[in-house]
Amino acid sequence: MASKLEHPVLGQLIPDQYGDRLMKFRKFEFMQPLWHPDSKKQLEDLELKDRDLVKKWESQPGALPQVCRNFDVHAALQSLGVYELGIGQSEESDEPEKSDDSVPSAEQVAAYEHFVENEEAICKEVFETLVRYYNFLRQWAPNWFEGETDCPESAETIDDLSDCVRFDGMDLSHESVGGMATICMGWDVDWDMEHGLQMICQNGKIIAVGNDLYGPDVIVGLQETMQHFLDDDQKKALQEFCEQVGDTPAGDSPAGE
Repeated sequence: MASKLEHPVLGQLIPDQYGDRLMKFRKFEFMQPLWHPDSKKQLEDLELKDRDLVKKWESQPGALPQVCRNFDVHAALQSLGVYELGIGQSEESDEPEKSDDSVPSAEQVAAYEHFVENEEAICKEVFETLVRYYNFLRQWAPNWFEGETDCPESAETIDDLSDCVRFDGMDLSHESVGGMATICMGWDVDWDMEHGLQMICQNGKIIAVGNDLYGPDVIVGLQETMQHFLDDDQKKALQEFCEQVGDTPAGDSPAGE
């Protein structure tokens, strides 16, 4: 079971809703184009006890993870730009007698510090990549969008996707490459509500977008598909990532399946 922790870099960390890993609530200023709208109404619609928890999110109240996924609390937090930052850990980390791993690890701290230092530029890249990925997916799998009236035929800016794409928080993976943990950003998307969407960031560059991107080997296996929508700098970063992983690209699918 995870225990509350005051960390010198990440600040106050608290157990998640399941009690088995650490997390914190964090405001993502530069994700504002995708914040849930109408913060005033979202807060007014909450029950008093939940409203109080949401307003006190900065103090990381231990009861907030237990209700943060309730649809109304979730919407209220996101209307304030507040999302979950998860601290990934290996299964061995759950059993201290079997592992010397510290949580958060040095690699996770390094990844977080790099993200904070470059957050505005990374978020700008995130939006540009989402637009390219969306337009690619529209061509590759048009049947995914049948009946999705909020999904435009094409997108030019992130504003075009604000009705069908929702940021859903960020995880610092327990797996690292080149001395820095991989960052995974999660998204709710109208065309695939079951699986959602993951976006992988390594050393400040987006290197993969898709479903079920769990682990470096999976990302390596999708290297060919990523060429369709990554820009040149991202392709270079992905190539360096794959070389560091030391694997060979295998069969791939744009969905990451």
